[in-house]
Parts: sequence; structure tokens; C-alpha cells
Amino acid sequence: MRKTILLSFILMGALLFATGGGLQAQTLQNTSFKLYVDQLNDTITLHVVKDSSWVTQGRGGVVVRSLFTVSKDTLTMQDYEGQYACPGQKGVYTFKLTENSLTMYLVADPCDGRVGTINGAKWIRQL
Repeated sequence: MRKTILLSFILMGALLFATGGGLQAQTLQNTSFKLYVDQLNDTITLHVVKDSSWVTQGRGGVVVRSLFTVSKDTLTMQDYEGQYACPGQKGVYTFKLTENSLTMYLVADPCDGRVGTINGAKWIRQL
């Protein structure tokens, strides 16, 4: 029994080590997060899937679509269409993901509108 428990802990440790200490990239996939934006006087919702994301305004209309990649604790987004898109401008952010929220921190992003809206803002997970 002790050997089985010890083996289980060793396998769990190996899995965590192999995934970089956590599963952030996988838990960010297929999620949605909401944020209130003062400048818009509205909420926006970030929807993340495997390799892309889109943002909707409070009434549900899509305002930007982006290619979206995650590597460990860093995400990169590049808009390709939408009212608030910055086409051709890659945004790179580190992020902190908890059970209930997502916070992104600027690494590099030439898109002032995106930086001003999401840098350091706490997005609330939607179910």
C-alpha cells in the first residue's frame, strides 16, 4: 500500500515537471472571462479557444477577433478583424490564471488600445 501511494506521488510530480509545473495553457483553453471597461461604459467578454480568441461587448456583438497562443505563462495575441482590432500588431503578455480570474501583464504590445484595456485588469471567469 505504501509503495502504491509513493508511486502515485512520484507520477504526479513527474507530470507536473513535464508540464512546466502546472496546466495553465490547457485550463485557459475553452474559457471565457468578463471585464468592465470604463472607457466603453460596458462589459466585454474574452472567449478563448485552442488557437484563437474573440471579444464581445455587453450585448453580444463581436468587436475583435485574434489569433491566440499560450506558452507556459505567456500569451500572444494578434488581431485580424473587428472594430477594435490592431491588425498586424502582436501583443505579448504574461498572465496569472486562478480558478476565478485571469490577469494579464504587458511584456510588449504596440497596440495602445489593447494595452490600456487589459494590462493588469482582472478578468472574471464566466461559467
